[in-house]
Amino acid sequence: MNITPGSMIISSRRILTMDATDTVVEGSVVIRDGRISQVLPAGAALPADLAVTDVGDRPVLPGFVDPHVHIEMAATAMWGAVDCHAPPCGSIEELIEQLRAHAHLREQRGGWLVGQGGLFAGRRFAEQRLPTREDLDRVSTTFPVVVRFGAHVTVVNSHALSLVDVDSLPETGDAYIGRDASGRPNGELHELFYALPIPAMTDAELSEAIEETAERYLTRYGVTTAGEITNSMPGVRRLSELAGTGRLPASVDAFVWAPGTLSLEELFAQRRAGQLDDPVNPGFRYRGIKIFVDGGFSAAGAAVLRPYAQLRGGVPQSGRMAYTVNDLTDLIRTTDDLGLQLTAHVNGERAQRELCRAAVHARGGTTGHLPVRLEHAGNVLTDDATLEHWHRAGAVPVPQAGFIYTMGSFIPESMGKYALPAMFRFRDLIDRGWRICSSSDGAGSELLQFNPLFGVQCAVTRRSCISEEVNPDQRITVLEALAMHTSSAAAAMGLADRGSIEAGKRADLVVLASDPRDVAPEVISTIAVDTVTVNGTVVRRYR
Repeated sequence: MNITPGSMIISSRRILTMDATDTVVEGSVVIRDGRISQVLPAGAALPADLAVTDVGDRPVLPGFVDPHVHIEMAATAMWGAVDCHAPPCGSIEELIEQLRAHAHLREQRGGWLVGQGGLFAGRRFAEQRLPTREDLDRVSTTFPVVVRFGAHVTVVNSHALSLVDVDSLPETGDAYIGRDASGRPNGELHELFYALPIPAMTDAELSEAIEETAERYLTRYGVTTAGEITNSMPGVRRLSELAGTGRLPASVDAFVWAPGTLSLEELFAQRRAGQLDDPVNPGFRYRGIKIFVDGGFSAAGAAVLRPYAQLRGGVPQSGRMAYTVNDLTDLIRTTDDLGLQLTAHVNGERAQRELCRAAVHARGGTTGHLPVRLEHAGNVLTDDATLEHWHRAGAVPVPQAGFIYTMGSFIPESMGKYALPAMFRFRDLIDRGWRICSSSDGAGSELLQFNPLFGVQCAVTRRSCISEEVNPDQRITVLEALAMHTSSAAAAMGLADRGSIEAGKRADLVVLASDPRDVAPEVISTIAVDTVTVNGTVVRRYR
């Protein structure tokens, strides 16, 4: 059942409105029928017909907005999986012990012991490398063991390798098989997790996993609006049933991943046939499509402007483009015709520029279209001329503040030292008038990223996972970082009715245990969410 619009008053000595001037008010938020009716200063007469909740010094903020998250992907990654992130695993030895201690979980995955670790684990383990098949053979040689690091790199034991026809695996694009000096597979697989014969989750398991993941990594962190990058159509259908209900209070905008969820041809055909129209549930809508225009930095796949410092097979690399400008131009015209927003993975500036050129060609100066979203633009900005491409296309950059922690120390190693001053230039972008948001891109590879307050912490402290400062001159204030996760994130999603506490806005609110402005920057992410209000109704009380 959808959440019934509520009416109430919340009073606080710290209402962080996140409006255009970041006004902080001591007073009360008056809510009627799920909308904010008034924001009154302390001492003003309050409507007598509404119940009042006074939270004292605890701050009230608009609900957090996450424009780019992978709820289903995280659900499938962590379902029946051993937590192999760093922490809790600071070394390969600790990883092996963690897998041994949780070997019973293989019963949940059809006999496969599956671990989920984080990005750049080879740099974060004490041994400064990834495990090998021999390391995982110490867990077992009688059942398959597989550990996925992020979403791109997988390591398997010898038993798992014996269940795969390795010679038949495609080594194209970013996909390849790690081998030792003799040419023997060492257990490391890139972009090939899908090829492992791990039994698929049942529909019932998927449904349960999605609901659990959404509670733990969205609602518990105060996220009241999410942009879901889809994984499968069964997962989409489950989200369309749950979103905006007491079981998953957040509203969900779905961006259908092509070709992962549906091929472009299937997606467009279903949209034309009315099969991808919004369901009856007002908490869910099909917003657009998600494509990958280039690859990632770790595998030198992001389409950059200068060759990477690291060579591949002795050959300089500048990344890869999955589409031509003509392809992208046609794609934008089609999505415009179908009322869908194009959301594109464009890590590298060359990919961003090509997509922006395509948007200009496709639209020919006409207006009224949903802006193209540049996912990951703003994480690395080496040439300010790229900003002009963004501007001409009317594109929306969507960076990830949490990536400062996960990959801030490692991208320059791949790209070259020239990238150091280009990392996460939020201070420059804000000062130049760009409304910069942040998304989690949470998919299970780095669990901390789901927490919007972790993104705030990263934008303020600029600390990486190996305790290095990443381009510290680009620090921003706590209020600016909160705006990235509220008002600016809502704007990036085209949602004018949320993201700030102002009259007429939807009453999606969170109450925090402490004010992020008052605690030490390095502990901002530990602040608990006490209360979550959606559509004017309190849906969770955690305190």
